[in-house]
Amino acid sequence: MADRGRASACLFFDINHPVQALLFRPVIERLAAAGYRCRVFARDKDVTLGLLDGFGIQASTLGARRRGRLGALIELMTREARLLRLALAERPEAILGTSVHAARVGRLSRAVSIVVNDDDAAAVPLFASLAYPFADLIVKPACLDFEKHPKQVSYRGNQQLFYLHPARFTPDPAIGQELAIGPGQPFGVIRLSALDAHHDAGVRGLSRAHLVEIARRIPKDMVVFASLEQAQDLPESWRTLTLPPQRIHHVLAAARFFVGDGQTMTAEAAVLGTPALRLNDFVGRISYLKELESYGMAFGFRPGQEQTLLSVLTEILNERRPRASFEAARARFLSDMVDPLPWFSDLVVNRLHPHA
Repeated sequence: MADRGRASACLFFDINHPVQALLFRPVIERLAAAGYRCRVFARDKDVTLGLLDGFGIQASTLGARRRGRLGALIELMTREARLLRLALAERPEAILGTSVHAARVGRLSRAVSIVVNDDDAAAVPLFASLAYPFADLIVKPACLDFEKHPKQVSYRGNQQLFYLHPARFTPDPAIGQELAIGPGQPFGVIRLSALDAHHDAGVRGLSRAHLVEIARRIPKDMVVFASLEQAQDLPESWRTLTLPPQRIHHVLAAARFFVGDGQTMTAEAAVLGTPALRLNDFVGRISYLKELESYGMAFGFRPGQEQTLLSVLTEILNERRPRASFEAARARFLSDMVDPLPWFSDLVVNRLHPHA
């Protein structure tokens, strides 16, 4: 593929969330090496800009982040107008992203629009209704083939494999030194999400009372690191995870367990072979997580099932569910899936230059 791109060809990447920075990083690097000029636009959300900067990827913002429904609408309109103006001036061959803008601006600027998404349309109906009708390609994991969208192309796997596939990611065995814990010191990770996206309205996650119950189950010789999207009142023995965001996957790979109320980090932990427990109202509604649960790599619990989560966590801590069983499940999962990076990169090149 290295000689198939064209040096004059420009690609726009519209990145709105940290996971998209992780997903598109290897794609950008691979397509840039093939001769494409990659322009990256990113929303200032959570650690997105920090991740891109840490990866050495120069990104431009299209407007300040706004809060509230009216603010979100103003932000969307501002970002879309600015992206359209840039697209009309620079004429990219394609616009890629998990955003409404990638599809709509692509249509208006006559660029190929490639929307990459792993959420069920039923879980993100507003996004699906605004983006899918205008997209040229909708790239999804095969677990969403039941949606049968006419522009859909699929791969066996999930988005986490773009950046956590063993072909690209090797856990750093020295991560404990960065965490300031002793050699072989066991630790777990708790992830508390802000749940403030438009599709998170009314969604419940981990409560303070449940965190206290979890703390009571943790052995005294085990350290707990909490990863927070916003300030939280934590059990006093827990430590706030303060490493650079690009190091979090090394932490997840070495953790004895992961408990969270968001989707992305639950999937990341599971793909790395770490027992991943999640509690929120999305459980049962997200197909790529249901797939991980079917392999025994992750567990989903809805509000009201806190005691069941505690029981499973206790079994993991007591090694009645040994780590080896999760690593075996990961091996089965990887053998059934593809490495999506070369597949996707070839898809883009073949769509733009079918005779190259």
